[in-house]
Amino acid sequence: MEILVPKNNLLKGLSLAGNVTSNKTNTLPILSNILIETLNDGKIRLVGTDLEVGISTIFNATIIKEGSITIPAKKIQEIVRELPEGDVEISVAKNNAINIRAGKSFFKIMGLSKEDYPKLPEIDEKNAIEFEQAMIKESLSLTCFAISHDETRYVLNGVLVSVKAGKIKFVATDGRRLAYMDKELKNGVKQEFDMIIPTKAVHELLKILSWEGNMKIIPSKNQVIFQVEDTQIISRVIEGNFPNYEQVIPKGEKTTSSANREEFLQAVRRTALLTSADSPAVKLDFVKGKILISSRSPNLGEAKEELAADVKGDDIAIGFNPHYLIDVLKNLDVDEVLFSLTDPDKPGLVKGKDGYLYVIMPMQLN
Repeated sequence: MEILVPKNNLLKGLSLAGNVTSNKTNTLPILSNILIETLNDGKIRLVGTDLEVGISTIFNATIIKEGSITIPAKKIQEIVRELPEGDVEISVAKNNAINIRAGKSFFKIMGLSKEDYPKLPEIDEKNAIEFEQAMIKESLSLTCFAISHDETRYVLNGVLVSVKAGKIKFVATDGRRLAYMDKELKNGVKQEFDMIIPTKAVHELLKILSWEGNMKIIPSKNQVIFQVEDTQIISRVIEGNFPNYEQVIPKGEKTTSSANREEFLQAVRRTALLTSADSPAVKLDFVKGKILISSRSPNLGEAKEELAADVKGDDIAIGFNPHYLIDVLKNLDVDEVLFSLTDPDKPGLVKGKDGYLYVIMPMQLN
């Protein structure tokens, strides 16, 4: 194989595919490599995988001699990053030795042949469903921070995506808070599916999605393919039944409030500074015309904030984990945030844009 590729294009492709290569010492050595192969129309494909998630990306190159090779992901990225601007020449010599030239720089590193590299699944385009990138990006951004990292509850280690009856829903929960988004589908999608997308695939997808254009989701029995232009993410889905999230979302409300999101965020951030392992909660007092936010820790001291708010209904005092509040407030793209409550020992509900709900469990106040 011998190819010429502009440095910037090569670096972009290597960092995409390299994101999912395995760094674990106990896995197959070839999983820490990126596969580079020539295609028949002046393009090359770069592939990385850890057997759970795979990324394949295609871009233009000058192909002098066809072929393929797998290259250590970390080392090739380090080398290309330091090369001078311009074209990079990559050629494969005997015994899988790889020569890399750019300007007056020359490197030789050892690769492995393609034979032992895992094959990515073939795509059945007839099951592809088209979505707006912006809608998927926004929905995943507003739910993924609530994913559980507790591996004993494996079914919660991802985002549930459910397409039914002309709607798409996104749900993530760690048992102490739940993020939920639902959107109407405009393009008359007939297929229906439920799948739990693992955390790693969600984060890789968010890196390549933009706020314009469309993308495709191709669901199958135990895996899913996301296609964004010339890049594909292939992921296993989490098997198991997602808990019944509908019953967690509060239905009634005794107290509602509307406040400036940015001011709320800053006030919670400041009061969180005086929480501790012994007193982890911030206290929110909803009273007429304002929200009082406070924290008190016996060994540290106390903090108090006052926030102007439109509060309707009963006065109520309730405790929350401040980090769960910060997560939602910093990610919402709205000026005003709505909060609704029923009782001090019942979950609170944050409402953002149309279709977005964030349920947060209360904490006991010391």
